[in-house]
Amino acid sequence: MTTPDEPTKPNHDEEQGPYRIADEDPAPDRVNRPRVQQRVGGDADAREDVGRGVDAGAEPDTDTDTDTDVHSRDDGSSLPPPIVRAGSPLPWLVIAGVCTALILISWLAGVPQLTLPNAEGVTSELAFAERIDGLARTVIFLPLATLAAAFGLVALAFLHQRPIGDPATLFAKSLAIVCTAALLWLIPTEIRFVKQMLNVLGVPLAAALIAVPVLRLHPRDALLAAGFALLGLALLVFSAWVVVWSMT
Repeated sequence: MTTPDEPTKPNHDEEQGPYRIADEDPAPDRVNRPRVQQRVGGDADAREDVGRGVDAGAEPDTDTDTDTDVHSRDDGSSLPPPIVRAGSPLPWLVIAGVCTALILISWLAGVPQLTLPNAEGVTSELAFAERIDGLARTVIFLPLATLAAAFGLVALAFLHQRPIGDPATLFAKSLAIVCTAALLWLIPTEIRFVKQMLNVLGVPLAAALIAVPVLRLHPRDALLAAGFALLGLALLVFSAWVVVWSMT
């Protein structure tokens, strides 16, 4: 019995619609437990899912996000390094100019090591016409050899699917490599065959060796680029022969 002045306490054990509040007055050992809603009369699995904060009607997310992997593959940092890294071409042009000037001065001075020795291994003194002829051939050969070297590097980049890099630096380094390798013409030797091999095969091999530290190439790639350069020179010679043949 309660007196009229005594307030009636709400009965929390009664159902409040389809849901009721569980553990409203938790025991001291369960103070930190979260208050969850339980469906009265629902099955145990649904109550367990609701207690974990999971929507019982939601489907599990099985999709995987692949946009990150695609972006990482499309990122520029994943591309291979270029054949020629960007830089100032001026130092390489200076090296090429010094080597070219040394060769041209040697032709004007009539250095006998620039010509092939005779069968007896004797090199005769160069006449003035021979000096001018050698100087003109050098002035024409070095740019053509530079184009061939650039062609070899471009072919190497295409073969390995690598970007070429800075074109100005490419031609500057190619010119410096060719002019430096051409200094082999000044090596004295009295054996005609050895001198011919130095002029024909020594210069491409020297250019390949110089390209390893200059262009940071693997020796195998440097030799492959030298082979492509020789192929480019052969194509130039054949094209020139066709032009001369067609006009005669």
